[in-house]
Amino acid sequence: MKVVEHIGALGLDVRANAVRTDTGRALTLSLLLFVLGLTAWPIQESVAQKQRQNGLLSYENLSVDSVQHRVYYEQRLYRNPLLGMLELAKPLAAQGINEFVPLYQGVPIARYRLASTVSTSTLSRRERADWAKTHLFDARKYKLDFRLQPEFTAQFGFREQTVESKTNLLLQSQLYLSRGLMLNWGVLFPIVNHLDNQALNVRPAPTYLNQFLALDGTNFMSLSAGLFYNDQYGVNVQYRHADMTKNWSFGVESSYTGFYFFPRNGFYYESLQNFMLLADVAYRIPRRDITLKLSGGQYLYQDRGVRIDFIRQMGNVEVGFYAQKTVNGATGGFNFAIPLFPGRIVQTQHVRLRSSEEFRWEYAYSRGYNIGSRYRVGNQLDALLRQYHSSYLQNQYR
Repeated sequence: MKVVEHIGALGLDVRANAVRTDTGRALTLSLLLFVLGLTAWPIQESVAQKQRQNGLLSYENLSVDSVQHRVYYEQRLYRNPLLGMLELAKPLAAQGINEFVPLYQGVPIARYRLASTVSTSTLSRRERADWAKTHLFDARKYKLDFRLQPEFTAQFGFREQTVESKTNLLLQSQLYLSRGLMLNWGVLFPIVNHLDNQALNVRPAPTYLNQFLALDGTNFMSLSAGLFYNDQYGVNVQYRHADMTKNWSFGVESSYTGFYFFPRNGFYYESLQNFMLLADVAYRIPRRDITLKLSGGQYLYQDRGVRIDFIRQMGNVEVGFYAQKTVNGATGGFNFAIPLFPGRIVQTQHVRLRSSEEFRWEYAYSRGYNIGSRYRVGNQLDALLRQYHSSYLQNQYR
């Protein structure tokens, strides 16, 4: 165990901590009221209205191949890729563009053709290599993009505090360093804490490097290192075999992490000691946009077990239920991912302020001791890729 700064306030009562953070809390509450006020704006807006307002300003790293009638682009506003495709299709219709290749951190995902249906095809290793040679990476093609991300943790407590919860507001951004490589950074503003002894101090948000790789058309990797969510730092490696036109997929995730903490002054961390190794296999029921996923292995704190997930994608929303059995006990619960309004708040050609593209949350029924515990690191690879599956896009398009 290492202590960079002496931690004298670690066990103090949250209310006592709050007295010494009036300035930080005032700023936090002002930001929260600002966001809540924005969400009161009308959120039902037609695609045609959005196209007139935005044009191509919402897209980054955009290049048009008029010979192939194809456009390469990246968009970070919508968690649902189809919204980005439809919004982009109208201003490019006059050029005969009907093929779309969305990028993630500058890396092509797959190729989609919009006609009477959405047809999907994977990109071979050779196609990716040829495209990379003719499209050199340029970080200036990306906006300085700031996003507001709420963070909420809750569990059933005791008689004195029936529900224990913690709420924060994160102001985050991404710095693109090279193709697929970005630095996620930001600032965390605490709102309220009735869960643990973390002081209500403004502190760095999760900060980490992430390298996204497309090995070929069906094999992807995500490599991360830094300070993750849920107070874990270290390295994380994810691999997934996912053909956007097939129903079966499988993946592996491994990490080596330790605990970190920001007291009122300084930074505290423990040595790397948590090894996690998980494997999963998933089957998609295309007509209903339902994914059944069986996973298992070693979770945090040397807890081993299995988990089954039932995931349903419904337009812009994703809802899931799960059951889990490990050495430490059994539990179940639900999770969901929803888009956050209002989306784009202010943007220019080079700078944008927006709400995060999604809010993802999971609740466990049992409060047992570290049952299948894990942490978050940006986008989970399987959750990211199933958004680009052909059946998910086609079911919305028809």
